[in-house]
Amino acid sequence: MKRLFFLIALIVALTVKAQRQSYNVVFIGNSITYGALHDQRELTAPPVQCARWLSQQEGVDTVYFRNCGRSGRTTYHFLPNAADVIPAGDKTYFSDVVSKTRELVKANPGLPLIFSIMLGTNDSVERKHNSHTEPDNYVGNLCAIIDSLLNLWPEAHVVLNKPIWYLPDYVTPGGSVASKKSLKLLDTYYDCFPKVVEKSKAGHVHIGDNKAYDYFKKNYKTDVFEEKDARGKSYWLHPNVQGAKQLAEYWGKAILPVLKSLRDNSKIVDAFKGIYPVTDSR
Repeated sequence: MKRLFFLIALIVALTVKAQRQSYNVVFIGNSITYGALHDQRELTAPPVQCARWLSQQEGVDTVYFRNCGRSGRTTYHFLPNAADVIPAGDKTYFSDVVSKTRELVKANPGLPLIFSIMLGTNDSVERKHNSHTEPDNYVGNLCAIIDSLLNLWPEAHVVLNKPIWYLPDYVTPGGSVASKKSLKLLDTYYDCFPKVVEKSKAGHVHIGDNKAYDYFKKNYKTDVFEEKDARGKSYWLHPNVQGAKQLAEYWGKAILPVLKSLRDNSKIVDAFKGIYPVTDSR
């Protein structure tokens, strides 16, 4: 009887496992994505916690991921031709994203691939070497990044998340100024997402989270690190461990419907294969 019970439990477990899908997810962003100021960012950065949260959801097995967040970077720094449009000496990161994505796909072949992007914080501020990124340029930059990624991975999907709120009126050590005007500009970037979707590969680019913005506006004193700017003034920008967990869940809730859609489409394809077996026409 015990052996029979064990066999039944094993069959049930294997059946449930078979219904769960694993995924590859690449997170692209700035210092917020990177996990700046975290003592153990390899455990607590938003991409880590988002992958963990997704793996706990129904129908999702393991979420393999790469964190391509880079501190202080704008959409310009992730352009395929970034070296032509950013200040001399600035490092470019599109090739880094490509390298890490190839590494991820090679390690976990055959899995659906999703790019989660949250960029715009550094685009919105007045920078030392060039001004803030105007909405039309923001759209153009995102489209260039996305189109290049989808040319390399045509079956991949992209989720665009709204940059989170920050307390304005601070000056970074590098001389960038985040004013009220900067925050207002940041808020408009989300309104640009429909244009990005319209200009990108149909059905492969999705508007993601916009709720984290208001969450951090209300909870920055508890969920964001307090820092000192170049003038010694306090400001709040980078989510702490608790804030990163909240941001990760917002991202996860935006990514999850895409994962479900890919999983459901896969089931439909498999069902048709069962009805109409693929044959060699040669």
